[in-house]
Amino acid sequence: MLEAAKFISRNMIKFLVLVILIGICIGYYFPALGPSIQPLVPFSLFFMLYPMMIGIKIEEVGNAARRWKLLGVSMIFNYLVSPLLGAVLATLFLSPYPEFAVGLILTAAVPCGGMVVAWTGMAKGNMPMAVVITAVSLLSGIALIPAWMTLLAGKYVAVNPLGMLKTIFIVIVIPLFLGNVTRKQLLKKMGSEKFMQLKPVFPAVSALGMYTVFFISMTAEARHLIQHPEYLAIIAVPLVIFYLLVFSGSVLYAKVSGMEYADMIALTFGVGGKNISIALALALLFFGPLTVMIIAIKPLIQVMFMAGFYRLSPRLQKVWHLKEAVSSG
Repeated sequence: MLEAAKFISRNMIKFLVLVILIGICIGYYFPALGPSIQPLVPFSLFFMLYPMMIGIKIEEVGNAARRWKLLGVSMIFNYLVSPLLGAVLATLFLSPYPEFAVGLILTAAVPCGGMVVAWTGMAKGNMPMAVVITAVSLLSGIALIPAWMTLLAGKYVAVNPLGMLKTIFIVIVIPLFLGNVTRKQLLKKMGSEKFMQLKPVFPAVSALGMYTVFFISMTAEARHLIQHPEYLAIIAVPLVIFYLLVFSGSVLYAKVSGMEYADMIALTFGVGGKNISIALALALLFFGPLTVMIIAIKPLIQVMFMAGFYRLSPRLQKVWHLKEAVSSG
């Protein structure tokens, strides 16, 4: 099971692309299938979110008081800079396509996802801080996501802030609570060492839920996408610009402010690694098919930037350590 989980995690984006292509092909030839299996979406969403939450320690939020400056900066980037940047790019590039504009704003307004901690660890960043950023961002998103969507996306489509608030509470708090209970029980029964060995299984199980949701979405929107292939270019351009500015802006701020390398990694992944699951859930439940389409393309571009930043991290580490050595000398 562990080897299968690692295989899924290593090839997550390849599998996602395959699922999207299969969903489009099946949906095109069997257009009635997508709507008929859409009632399975809530179960798939829970199957996607619950395993991801097992790795998040709610009690770590209390430790944030020790690093309130870094946490504050991450919150400003996540819930002020990012949504406003998404809204500006939506106005510049997507005004003729209101549902695409909403999708870009939704991409920018959601918090970071659970994979941020794993990416931070691989790049030798501050993992405890990444956990705190993830947990605090998730909890803050219960109120802030509906507020930003109402303010920024309301000019494009009708937004139901109360319904969204209720849904986000269910989508975040219930899986987070159950995940925390599960984690404590597993630690109690298995011990810390065996739990850490089992931990890679959770993102893989979450990925299976994500694949199911994307398959359902793509089968429902297949004909729309095939009839309008130009939509891919229309979606991709503002998304690439958004992630380029988010990642480069985080690194630039960290350098100018004198932030340590490990904290810079946690901040950058914590700002750039947007929560695909929550964005997809809200797009499916509250917005139109074209909004779902931009969320379906988003993970391909996001992971491209996250993987690129990870590969760049050894060079950044040398630059940061050189700078620290010069400063101390």
